Amino acid sequence: MTDRPLRNTRRTFLAASALGTLAGIATTGSAGETGATAPDPEFTIDCSTVSVDDWDTASGARAVFRDGSFVSVGDGTPDRFGAPGRVVESVTFTDSNGNDRTFSNDSTDCDPGAKAVTFTDSRVTVRGGQFLDVDATPDSLISTVDLHFVDGTTENVYHYEGPPTNVPDVYRGTGDNEGKVIEAFEISYDLNHTTHYVRNPATDKYLLGKESCQHRCIEVVGATEGAVDYEFTVDGPVRAVTLSDRRGATPGGNDAISDNGDGTWTVAGSTGNPGYGDVYAVNGAVTSFEQTGGPGDYVLRECEWRIVEDTSPSTDLLAVVATESGEVDYEFTVDGVARPITNAGPKRSAAGNDSVTDNGDGTVTVSGFTGNAGYGDTYAVTGDVTDFQRTGGDADFRIDYNGTEVSPSDLVDRH
Repeated sequence: MTDRPLRNTRRTFLAASALGTLAGIATTGSAGETGATAPDPEFTIDCSTVSVDDWDTASGARAVFRDGSFVSVGDGTPDRFGAPGRVVESVTFTDSNGNDRTFSNDSTDCDPGAKAVTFTDSRVTVRGGQFLDVDATPDSLISTVDLHFVDGTTENVYHYEGPPTNVPDVYRGTGDNEGKVIEAFEISYDLNHTTHYVRNPATDKYLLGKESCQHRCIEVVGATEGAVDYEFTVDGPVRAVTLSDRRGATPGGNDAISDNGDGTWTVAGSTGNPGYGDVYAVNGAVTSFEQTGGPGDYVLRECEWRIVEDTSPSTDLLAVVATESGEVDYEFTVDGVARPITNAGPKRSAAGNDSVTDNGDGTVTVSGFTGNAGYGDTYAVTGDVTDFQRTGGDADFRIDYNGTEVSPSDLVDRH
């Protein structure tokens, strides 16, 4: 197959001489004023970068990329800015009166080259090539680095006196944010009052049906046999979400979402039986929750597996995690129930080589296999773990119980 040739990756905008041509792709005004004065910069979009020949009346600009990342610059107006490896979708120039003029890039079928900012689930690597607008900078320049996570939290991980090209090139969450999936990397610095906000393109799958990381998933899941009728109110909008054939709300069926007209929303629904539940994306605090009927017990979870409210016997998270290369075969017994969690991330999800067997006497036996440092299997456990043993393999491993490392003997002795 012959590769399709790339389109022209450069587009030059020459102020007033091109205004007629740009009429269909430029939008003018702030606060919707069509008569607002627009800046007249001369600039070129070259796939992943914006080069400005003459800022004229413009006092700042913002380049938005196809993946939702952006770079904004203010006073100082650099000659060139952008994000290597990401394609410019549009650039907006702002004049001294706060009026905006936006130009779309109609040559997005281009090769932006290698990314200067790359991600794994919980780590971001930043290379100096990201900072195109930084040449010689004063030592007094302040650079601040924030990480945004998919659960909506933010952590300031670095505050540095000096240019951003000198800051560490690898960042992770720390403390309570350790191991969290990063939604975006953000760095701001004094030079040109610049901000780089770069999104992790792999985080969409972790949003679990949400439209942004500011939404949270609320799940009402049955913990025992029997129906659970419920009602709760949220200080903000609510939307039904389907995660699997067992986990999803059904508006128009036995679940209803109502806008109360005062900024709050109320959900009334019904679920029941272990492993079945209703899921909602909420954009606000849950201000009330009550079980309105049914004999079943339930678990109310926020952000997937963080338990908010639980009327059933204690439901815990148990993960068996390898700490070095090699294999780990294991088996444990629960006086209760256990369920493999298959969406705990690519390194921690239980898989097809893990099984839960009902022993017919109120206990279940979990058998599994994992291996290689940092990889493991996660289970939701309701009841006491009465036995745990390695059944094969020679790699070291650890047991995480509700986020705390415990030994096999400590795990069994907890009851």
